Amino acid sequence: MQLTLVLELQIALFLAFLLLVICIIKLLLQRKALYLYQQSTEQFKQSIDQYQKSVELFRQAIDEYEFLLKEHGIDTSKLKTKAPQQVISPPGFPFKVTQEGIDINNKYLHSELIALTNNVNTANQLLTKQRQLYPGKSENWVLKQVISDLKLKKPQEQLDSKTPQIQTEVSLSPALDTPLPDLKKMKRQPSKPKGVPKNNPLYKELLNLLSGNQEIANRLITRQQQLNPDKLENWILEKVVGDIKRDRRV
Repeated sequence: MQLTLVLELQIALFLAFLLLVICIIKLLLQRKALYLYQQSTEQFKQSIDQYQKSVELFRQAIDEYEFLLKEHGIDTSKLKTKAPQQVISPPGFPFKVTQEGIDINNKYLHSELIALTNNVNTANQLLTKQRQLYPGKSENWVLKQVISDLKLKKPQEQLDSKTPQIQTEVSLSPALDTPLPDLKKMKRQPSKPKGVPKNNPLYKELLNLLSGNQEIANRLITRQQQLNPDKLENWILEKVVGDIKRDRRV
């Protein structure tokens, strides 16, 4: 009897221990499942946030696109009404190019051309000349070509207007009956710079650098005054002295 009771007790303890181990394993599996669930929920939240950001960027792109259409004078309401009739456009083109859109773009380019030339007749003459040079091109291409040519010419014209034009008349062939001057008898007079007093300390420093050669000093000053006519005398002298010192260091 006692042996049977001991065996039953051992079996009961073993079964209880086995149930305890099974419960512990289930708890561990549940904890792991909860951890994986938390990770998946966090990843899902991150994906939702990224989706919302992409939607906001897409809306901003749409707003910028509509602003550009309004800025170029294209009526978006007409484009929206004709949206169902549009064919799927290839990648790179956000909407189907219609004849109406091309006409509106041509009107805008024509007004830009008139603004650049400040004259309607001049604009029309340039367009006619461009059409004659390129008869097979479209009106849009002709307008863009004329506008680009004008924009390239304007900076060059402004540069030419800013640079002083020196008109010189050089006689390549002197008259046969007029005698040539004797260069040996002619005395070479040193060029005198404009508005540079000799008692200026910078002028004295320049003479010291040139070993007292006043002719070379005046020639360098005159050259700088021609290159920089709007600068003051001290700036000119500092420029000449600095160039000489830099050349000697080199």
